[in-house]
Amino acid sequence: MYYHAYSRQDIVQDFARRDYLTPAEVAALGAVWQQVQGDVLDLGVGGGRTTGYLRGVARSYRGLDISEEMAAACRAQHPTADILVGDARTLDGHPDDAYDLVLFSFNGIDYIAHADRALVLASAMRVLRPGGAFVYSSHNLRVLDGRLPPVQPVRLVPTPDPLRLAVRSVRALGAMLRRRRNRGRLGGQQYLRDDHALVNDESYDHAQLTVYVDPASEAQALAAAGFGDIRTVDARGRLDPLRHDDPWVYFIARKPGPERA
Repeated sequence: MYYHAYSRQDIVQDFARRDYLTPAEVAALGAVWQQVQGDVLDLGVGGGRTTGYLRGVARSYRGLDISEEMAAACRAQHPTADILVGDARTLDGHPDDAYDLVLFSFNGIDYIAHADRALVLASAMRVLRPGGAFVYSSHNLRVLDGRLPPVQPVRLVPTPDPLRLAVRSVRALGAMLRRRRNRGRLGGQQYLRDDHALVNDESYDHAQLTVYVDPASEAQALAAAGFGDIRTVDARGRLDPLRHDDPWVYFIARKPGPERA
C-alpha cells in the first residue's frame, strides 16, 4: 500500500482544512441520491471533507480511514460522527449487506496496491445491500499519454519585494530538493502498463506512489467483481462522457438487486 504519506502532519492538516464537494461528486451522488439518504460508509474519509455533507442527508453515517492520524483529524472536525480506523481491502467488522452507499472519494483507492484493488471491490460488494451503490474516483491513465511524468519544477511566484523574493526562492529550492530526493527514493518503483500505471506524480513534492487506471479497463474490473449499471463522471460532472480527458474519473457501480426504499 502507498498511503504512508497520509500520516504526515502537514498532509493531515491540509486534508482537515478541506470542506467541499467537487462537481463530479455532486453529479455522482445525485445519480444515487436514494442511496445517499440511506446507510452510508465513507471510505478514506481523511480529515472529514465529505462528512458534514453526507451526515446531513444519510440515515446513518460511518467514516473509515487507514490512517490513525486522519481519523483523529476527522473526529476533531466532527466529534459526534462515527469515525473508525480500518482497511478498505477487508472491511473487517462491517457486516454483509449493511450499507446502501459505499463512497471512496479523492482517489483514495489509488493508494492501495493495484494487485489488491480487486479486494476493495469485493469488500464493497459484500457490505452493500442489493441495489446499493459504490462510488469512487481514480486517476486517469489516459492523461499520461503513454509516458511517466518527469519531476515537476517548482513555480516561483515573482514579487517586486526583494526580501519576499529571497524567502520564496529559498522555499522553492527546498521544495525542488525534496522533489528530487523523493523521486530518487520512489522513482524506481514506477511502471506503465496498458490497463494501469504506478506513478510517482507531483503531489506533495513527489512523496507518494499513485495508481492510474484506464477507465474502460476499470469498468471491466467492476463488472468482473459482480457490479452492474456501471457509469462514469468527468470533472465537470457530466455522466458517461464520450471521452475521459480529465486527470480524475468518478465511477458509479451498483450491486445487483432491487433498491431499498
